[in-house]
Amino acid sequence: MKARGFTLLELLVVIVITAVLAAIAIPQFRTMIQKHRVRSATDNLQASLDYARAEAVLRATYVSVCASADNATCSGTKTYETGWLVYAHPVATTASTDTYDATASKGMQLLRASGPLTLVSARALDTNVITYGQQGQLEPLASRTNASQPMSFVVCAVTTGTALPGQNTTNVPGSLIGISAFGASVGTKLNTTDACTL
Repeated sequence: MKARGFTLLELLVVIVITAVLAAIAIPQFRTMIQKHRVRSATDNLQASLDYARAEAVLRATYVSVCASADNATCSGTKTYETGWLVYAHPVATTASTDTYDATASKGMQLLRASGPLTLVSARALDTNVITYGQQGQLEPLASRTNASQPMSFVVCAVTTGTALPGQNTTNVPGSLIGISAFGASVGTKLNTTDACTL
């Protein structure tokens, strides 16, 4: 009776084919994961901005968004990959300059705290707190001189080690979130020549 099985040559051919397929598939899989991270981070940040705007209208008060590194205080930076806060505060406070303060005397209420992003950088146009007014409009700041695009964010994948900010590449393009003076946010892909900072 003849024994059945693979010859050494057949086994080597299977190993070579498997290695070639893995060499093709693994980089594509890595790229897909990086694209998903950028899309997910962009969606989360834009959802928080839209939520803040809606809450400002519903509550008829100011609702602000700021970068945070500890889920409890505003960091005063334009680095949003460490997380951010969404909080309501009385209209009597100074618009767009009040950072979150948990003390009762300030009358602020934390609505949402988002934790740090994984292998994604998210940078704002400036370090100012973003505040929505009672009609959902973006409260203006004198330091923001571009009336057509008063606030924006850039979200990019961190593709080489832990270098920040991330990189905008052809394979893994970054995202731009723009907020109009009326408070509406729009997300678009970055052009290949755009940087991951504003």
